[in-house]
Amino acid sequence: MKTSLKLLFFVVTLLLCSACVSSESDKNTDKNGGVEMEEIWKIEDINNFIIALDTHIAQKCSYGENMSVLTEAERVFFVTQAVEMEVNNGGFSQFFYNSSGDFANEIESAFIAIGAVKTAAICKQAVDSFGCAIPADADERADLLDSIDSEAFDAKLSVCDDAFFAYEEDLNTLNYEYVLAHKDQFS
Repeated sequence: MKTSLKLLFFVVTLLLCSACVSSESDKNTDKNGGVEMEEIWKIEDINNFIIALDTHIAQKCSYGENMSVLTEAERVFFVTQAVEMEVNNGGFSQFFYNSSGDFANEIESAFIAIGAVKTAAICKQAVDSFGCAIPADADERADLLDSIDSEAFDAKLSVCDDAFFAYEEDLNTLNYEYVLAHKDQFS
């Protein structure tokens, strides 16, 4: 129940922050309908900043379809945000099944890059639950997921979900500090 309340609070906060960001940024949108970087840098609230930047980066790379347009720092940010959104929505299982699972082999290093070593360890545990390399190709990954003993695998991922939901690290602040430290790589 405690985890459900945290998740509900996170979702409500995300929705409220999205509304705040969209009302602040309607006048300053880029050609894709997102907020221009110069406007994002002006956002003082960390949550609103993270949401606006996530939207901007996601649009920039066509929601993960064109990762080559991102700098290394933008890629790290995109991956950490994808993990957090997917895991909060449906656990690591959802992350691996969805297109965000294409980046499964990067999640540990992305969280290490932002200084979230505890979260990186949780991600490593989730990836190691496969017992083999995780295909970046969605169809191959789906075949692999379908071939795994789902009860044992789900139990391993459930442990990782619970550890992730404990939020022992402030991921928003760590991401924010990472972005500021690599400001020249965000456009």
